[in-house]
Amino acid sequence: LPDSDPMLVVEGVIKKGQKPVVLLSLSSGYFDPININFWENYLSGAQVEVSVDELTYNLVETHPSMLEPAQLEYLSQVFKIPELYLPFIDLPVYTITGETFLVGEEGKTYDLHVLYNEFETFGSTTMHPAIPIEQSNFLFPADSQTDSLGIINIIYSDPDTLGNAYRWASRRINKFANWHELAGQVKDPFYVYPLGSAWDDLIVNGQTFDFSLLRYPTAIDTLDQDEIGLWKTGDTVLVKLETIDRNAYETLLSFETSLSAQGNPFSPPSNLISHLDSALGWWIASSEFVDTVVCQP
Repeated sequence: LPDSDPMLVVEGVIKKGQKPVVLLSLSSGYFDPININFWENYLSGAQVEVSVDELTYNLVETHPSMLEPAQLEYLSQVFKIPELYLPFIDLPVYTITGETFLVGEEGKTYDLHVLYNEFETFGSTTMHPAIPIEQSNFLFPADSQTDSLGIINIIYSDPDTLGNAYRWASRRINKFANWHELAGQVKDPFYVYPLGSAWDDLIVNGQTFDFSLLRYPTAIDTLDQDEIGLWKTGDTVLVKLETIDRNAYETLLSFETSLSAQGNPFSPPSNLISHLDSALGWWIASSEFVDTVVCQP
């Protein structure tokens, strides 16, 4: 493979009611060594700005020990690290602490500008209204061979304006039983986003959509292989429906497509789609609705 020039990589989000969080790094070559200290891959010393309603806000490089609970919760989800460990990691995070008017608001468009040495990029994202889950229930498939494992079905209504997109995730918040090898531990410490987590409203625009959810496998499923893909009676599951714009959907879809093709010599080639100018990654505004499903027949 030919050598490739590094590109700026942006991981930026702004969620409804929360302040933006931006992480920056550089792409690496296919054969470049991997640094297991992941925080050392992130960039310090950049200029990051977010503009909305003709006002520009400077994001400040901030150590995790100075972050607020919502920001720590987000990073914990990204890196799959308990929040209590993050203040001890030297990770450069671009955000705002303290009082600010820059929080995610439905209907607003947020423009991002990043400058790091010779790298510069611009991006834009719009926050659409959160769409509620109107109904959710646990059920057994028609061909089920068990009375304890099932799927979750949700119903939501798409607005009648074309261009909405969604992403879903789930998290089991109950603990493993006393007899289990992981007794007392929460089944899913973090939300699980499956490959294929994002979709748009091209087919279901303006309609009420009935959506069946299969549980995406995690690393601990090697201990419970009979339960792969299904939820179990007694589980308490948080189901999250995120609303994103079409640019975010295209980027996440291309990312998940590329990720699913790793290690498969027969998979078709795919290119990452980034709606950032001259950079890889994403800048995403999202609103979300979280429903709780108690898995009982």
